[in-house]
Amino acid sequence: MGRIKQLPESVFSKIAAGEVIERPSNALKELIENSIDANSTNISVRILNSGLKLIEIRDNGIGIDKDDLPYTIQRYSTSKINSEEDLLKIQTFGFRGEALYAISQISNIQITSKTLEQEQAYTLVASEGKIIRIEPTSFNPKSGTIIKVNDLFFNSPVRRNFLKSEKIELHNIMNTFKQFAAINNNILFSLYVEDKLRHNFIPTTLESRVKEIFRIKEVALQIQEIEGYKITLVLSTNYKYDEKIETAKNNFYVYVNKRIVLMSELEKIVVNTFRTVLGERGRIEGIVSIELPPSEVDCNVHPRKLEVRFLKPIFLKDFLQKTIKNFINKYLLSKPIIFIDQQVEEKGEQINWYQNLKNTAQKIEEKVEKIEEKIEDKVQEKSTSSLLDFSNTDQKLEMKTNVMQSIVKLDNLEDKKKPKLLHYWDNCYFLVLFENNFFIVDQHNANEKVIYSKLLKIFKEKEKQKIQKLLIPITLKVKEEENVEEIVNFLRKLGFEAELKEKELSILSFPSVFNINYIRETVSFIVDNFDSIVFDDEEIIKDVLSKVACKAAVKKGHKLSEEELLKIFNELIELEELNPYFCPHGRNVMVKISFKDIDKMFERE
Repeated sequence: MGRIKQLPESVFSKIAAGEVIERPSNALKELIENSIDANSTNISVRILNSGLKLIEIRDNGIGIDKDDLPYTIQRYSTSKINSEEDLLKIQTFGFRGEALYAISQISNIQITSKTLEQEQAYTLVASEGKIIRIEPTSFNPKSGTIIKVNDLFFNSPVRRNFLKSEKIELHNIMNTFKQFAAINNNILFSLYVEDKLRHNFIPTTLESRVKEIFRIKEVALQIQEIEGYKITLVLSTNYKYDEKIETAKNNFYVYVNKRIVLMSELEKIVVNTFRTVLGERGRIEGIVSIELPPSEVDCNVHPRKLEVRFLKPIFLKDFLQKTIKNFINKYLLSKPIIFIDQQVEEKGEQINWYQNLKNTAQKIEEKVEKIEEKIEDKVQEKSTSSLLDFSNTDQKLEMKTNVMQSIVKLDNLEDKKKPKLLHYWDNCYFLVLFENNFFIVDQHNANEKVIYSKLLKIFKEKEKQKIQKLLIPITLKVKEEENVEEIVNFLRKLGFEAELKEKELSILSFPSVFNINYIRETVSFIVDNFDSIVFDDEEIIKDVLSKVACKAAVKKGHKLSEEELLKIFNELIELEELNPYFCPHGRNVMVKISFKDIDKMFERE
């Protein structure tokens, strides 16, 4: 008898629901998108128990006809598209016909709606995707919809167990709400949490909406259009970093045709362009909106529709970079942007450059002197043991030349055993020659890999590290509700010396594996994300340590000395149990090109 069988609907429906709805914020996203697609101008959201007890959304959109109510929770039922060709020109947020179906499978749902043509509103009541009843009900607005999602994940305990703390889930809900409110400035958005009004964004200009959501004083608007593509930037004009600020974390939303997207490729283009022009340390706040013809973007990549594919990715990247550079030139470079310690760094760089040159010249002179001494010693040695007549100047010169060549050869062989720095560019990459191989190394990824490896040993094998004392302790304010004592214990496990006094966390010393310039940022990251750490799960601990290592590693744009670069390289190649070619997040740490590889490139093998 065959072993393959078709899964019952009760099983595959939950699998499908899990692809679309992983957490309460996913459900809220789908519901708000439906309200916007219904041409709503007023959207109100109510949340109880971080969305697990209730997610309620009310809008004044076109409503749902009574005859269509049963189809709202059936899979692949939608009013947005009719044919395969429509997938090539999607202009609505929803189109897959999966959202309400997925939500209804894992909750108790009520949908109340009325259209302008109907005299009476109707309510659909369903549980686990099965309709219980449809009944007439009272409804005040002329048209609109009220959806109440009760007891989310009540029948999916496994999914519920994988949720973060209520605090984190509520943060995700509020962030999703703000993402929609930021780009849809013509819609009234209100949010009630535990029946208290948390946000009320009235229709206004895009700039004013961004100011209100991100709580920033000054923003600038930059719009550029070309060949049907339009990019809108509404960003803070204050791109300045101060060490007194605990973190300089970027905080901006990216949209494609007003659709929320979570695409690291687009975010990297924005961040890298700012850093290239203005330097590493700055905070980007606001929104980046990309609009293009629907036929040139594929939204049907993932059930949650958070990723898209572009028909002209290279063109878009170039256009986005130019738009950001124009924004910087127009609104930032025209103002005096002061980076902390900039003048000190500039002066220091000149002094270091001169000193390095002087030191290098001195080392060369010392090496030449030593070689000359060796030559003289060897010549004298051979002249006493040889039958050659060294009174002859030509013979002596020939012997001196031969000895010099042999010593230089030996010296070169000794050098080959040591890594040699050949080039350093963009304050990010460096080229090393080592054992007949060239290595191109990314300083951030390499340092991150070294720190991660050492943190694993500290945490798992209790390996002791050298401790570096701080002359002036680093202090951070902590909130009462945070698990401060557990945070202090975790920091001590990593090798930090930490103390808690009232509402301040003091760092007195740190493991030498960390860079002193990033101690505050690293500890702040641990404090902010501590709720998500599960200490009995090895994979989560590794994930946390990899993020800590990323925060602690030297950044692109941070200029390092030759000694510091070679120290990173030597530590990297000495790693035993971990692959040194990839960082914990899977990015390349270094690329190796052997002499044989070069021969192959030129087809000499």
